[in-house]
Amino acid sequence: MNAPARSALGLLLLSAVGGLFLTLSRPGPSSADAAPPRFTSSTECRACHEELFDEWDASHHRLAYENPEVRRLSDDFRNKECQACHLPRPIAETGLLNRTLPRFTRPSEGVDCLTCHLDGSGRIAGLRASDQGCAPVANADLLSVRGCETCHNQHKTTDQWRASSYARDGITCNACHMPQVTRADGSLGRKHVFEGCHELDMLRSAATFRARREAGEVVVETTNSGAGHNFPTEERHRAVDVLVRFVDAAGQASAWERVWRFRQPYRDEPGENTQLPAGETHVDRLTPPPDAVRAELRLWYRLNPYATDEDEASTLLFETEVALE
Repeated sequence: MNAPARSALGLLLLSAVGGLFLTLSRPGPSSADAAPPRFTSSTECRACHEELFDEWDASHHRLAYENPEVRRLSDDFRNKECQACHLPRPIAETGLLNRTLPRFTRPSEGVDCLTCHLDGSGRIAGLRASDQGCAPVANADLLSVRGCETCHNQHKTTDQWRASSYARDGITCNACHMPQVTRADGSLGRKHVFEGCHELDMLRSAATFRARREAGEVVVETTNSGAGHNFPTEERHRAVDVLVRFVDAAGQASAWERVWRFRQPYRDEPGENTQLPAGETHVDRLTPPPDAVRAELRLWYRLNPYATDEDEASTLLFETEVALE
């Protein structure tokens, strides 16, 4: 082999050895360089967020699509307008305040973790950014009224909130429906039960119900004292009824009679919206029969306007009585 050939071979060998050395000594990809995980189901959240997952799993957000009452009222979701909010794709896909899109997968998950926490780029959104676990990116909209409004203003609930003193005082939806709690590890977080019209304590905290005798009449006052929106609100089939019956000296009671109904009627129904705005009081004045010695009054919450007192869709909020002797 001549000298030029030996020189060229030597250069090739040196280049190969140098390349191998650089490859072996170069560090591997760091966790910061790794692609963030992608999520396709709320069940994937449970491993790291078991306490929050269990709260959501027992909530009516999770049941939003499978709830038999909802399925009946939506004609088994043949009305796809309902499905858009009861089985929604992530709200970030269409943007906050824009109509959500319905999904056709995972019906048992209803309004799921990904509905609120998956952002427009496919990343998980949280209140704080982190490179751990699901590697969330920070998004302040998670606790904003706008985040709720995407679905919950279909029936003007957040418009009702904006017209109330709650909005002026900066008391948002999450103050009542996602209160701050201390987690098992001592950290602070937000409750993911989303308590509302299916919880007795929440319903009772919304209103005050009083009655008194005045100038020969029974005066009944119903006040929206604790809800930052109308009472009742959301779906038009929600109703609240004021009922009365009179009892005579022999203990004979008249039939229960509805005095007033708070409700927003369906579009094809006659009548006006009688929902009770935040902070307002509705007054009924009743004239008792001459032989009545006592008036008994009740305030009922109805999940649908056809529910009777004995129906499981009815919840007795308050009862009181007024002596007439």
